[in-house]
Amino acid sequence: MKHVGPQAMTPRDGLDWLLQALQLMLQRPVLFVLAALVAPLGSAALLLLPLWRAVLPLGDWFAVISTVLCYGLPLTLTINLACGFARAVNRQTASPLRQLLIPAVIRVLLRSAWFLVALLLQGYLAIYLVHNLVSPAAILIVAEGRTPASDPFFGVADTVLGTQLGMVGALLLVLQFLFACFVTPLHLFREMPLYACWRLSFLAVQLNPWLLPALGLPGLAFILICQLPALTVLAQILALPLPAYFGALLYVAWMDVFQGDAEEEEILEQKAMA
Repeated sequence: MKHVGPQAMTPRDGLDWLLQALQLMLQRPVLFVLAALVAPLGSAALLLLPLWRAVLPLGDWFAVISTVLCYGLPLTLTINLACGFARAVNRQTASPLRQLLIPAVIRVLLRSAWFLVALLLQGYLAIYLVHNLVSPAAILIVAEGRTPASDPFFGVADTVLGTQLGMVGALLLVLQFLFACFVTPLHLFREMPLYACWRLSFLAVQLNPWLLPALGLPGLAFILICQLPALTVLAQILALPLPAYFGALLYVAWMDVFQGDAEEEEILEQKAMA
């Protein structure tokens, strides 16, 4: 019988996850293209809202919050959709798009997306505090009796896709620091409370500490890529498919770590045979 629950894997298994996630995407590419388009199109639509004209003059902190909402919410929706689509493809579901019309499914998707947005917002505000208030440059400016220069475009790159790539990197770092990389698939597929998902995710990462650099190093690389003018083209290329790929990767990793590489139906059949 397959093992069910968090178990220790190896970095070699992680390399297999990378290939398996790509294979799932290639089986039904239209689904993942639709999921990938949610992030840039959603961000562009949110940026056009007249609400931000009233919010931005309130201060730089509100600008940071607006940035996370405009870019983070569509990004996390893309990740959640791709994670769900990956499971639908693996289970050979005939019409996964119809499931998006079910109110219960919509609620779970939005709840999981907002949870990731809350984590992103916490990370961005913490880094902005360090960047704008307690950095060595800011301390010297205050010591000289001057006001620190504001940065209303903190975390924003030259393009929507560039900012999206930086947001992906920030999300990877947040998931690394908080041991929360399995919360999304656990909440989507087991419909457990978020605190219970977080507890199981924390245990799973403790059993697989190699996941920490596997999340942190790419996260730093993505942030660096979107900030370097010489790598602008590379940032545009990576930004579009990466969130959808990450969502599929979360599903593959969850299924291996928590399901023993088997869906619930297979596990029930194995228990009945035993």
